[in-house]
Amino acid sequence: MAGPFKHISAREERGVLVLAIELARISTYEQAEAMGRELIDAVEGRPEPKVVVDLSKLNYMSSVGYGPLITLRSRVRAVSGRLILCGLSGVVKEVFEATRLLINPQSPKSLFEFTETGDQAVGLLAEDK
Repeated sequence: MAGPFKHISAREERGVLVLAIELARISTYEQAEAMGRELIDAVEGRPEPKVVVDLSKLNYMSSVGYGPLITLRSRVRAVSGRLILCGLSGVVKEVFEATRLLINPQSPKSLFEFTETGDQAVGLLAEDK
């Protein structure tokens, strides 16, 4: 895992990589791209990574912020990993739902799995064999 990061923080918990977005707002392409590079760097080289992305500090994200998360999801799944989002605030969650990126955590049509808290997400992934 590369570091130190400017836009995210990273820690291991019960065999799960927890990546927290440390920005309150993602509104520019430059911010989104920099965050995306850090997310990819954090998971690079991990076989079958179990990853939680904590968005609890994020109050606003424009459409440019979704691309890096979708790219991360693709990278994680390409190596048989699993990704769960957590801590989506009201406005951020509403935009995810409006863009159909979140439909239902159990739905195969949903692009992202999500939980309310990081502890819930870590629990799901730590139990996942």
